[in-house]
Amino acid sequence: MKQSPMPIILSLLVILLSSCKSSLRNDVVSFHEGKLPRSGTIRIAPMDTVKQRSLEFSHYKSLIGERLNQLGYQVVDRDEPSELVANIDYSISEGQTQIRSSSNNYVRYHFNYGRYYHPFYYGFYDTWPPEQYNYTVYNRQLKMNISRIGPDAEVLFEGRVQSIGKAKEIATVMPYMITAMFNNFPGENAVTKVVTIEKQ
Repeated sequence: MKQSPMPIILSLLVILLSSCKSSLRNDVVSFHEGKLPRSGTIRIAPMDTVKQRSLEFSHYKSLIGERLNQLGYQVVDRDEPSELVANIDYSISEGQTQIRSSSNNYVRYHFNYGRYYHPFYYGFYDTWPPEQYNYTVYNRQLKMNISRIGPDAEVLFEGRVQSIGKAKEIATVMPYMITAMFNNFPGENAVTKVVTIEKQ
């Protein structure tokens, strides 16, 4: 009895769809000397005071505040007394053009009676000469410093996330960069790690 190729086709479609999920690669580095308390009151402020009244900063402040609360800190308003302050900054560079060469590999699928009479067969094909195409990438950065407030004020933590990609609006990727910042927080001192976040 001849077997239908449909189960194989459906399995292939599942694999192709799952491979289409995009992710965001982040380079994360942090510096600390083991003095950072894991609880206490903390307020969030911009490094650049011009951003204090920015609605964009207010949105990022809310996202970061949720993460700090989850870690055990108590986030307070800027006018309330606090033991710590988290200073935040973010930026995105001008677009830089990249040139890539492609040999245009593609897959050809045969159903029913393919090679050697198998009901399903696929093969890889190349085109020549390779084609060149241009695309623009942007360097996005997120910084967070946590300091103690008071007579013995000192910087307890410095963290930085860098992400390079095609999204020219930092708001598009900021939630993922914040997730990367707090991955295994506070992280190993002076060690750069790559954190890949799957986009939803």
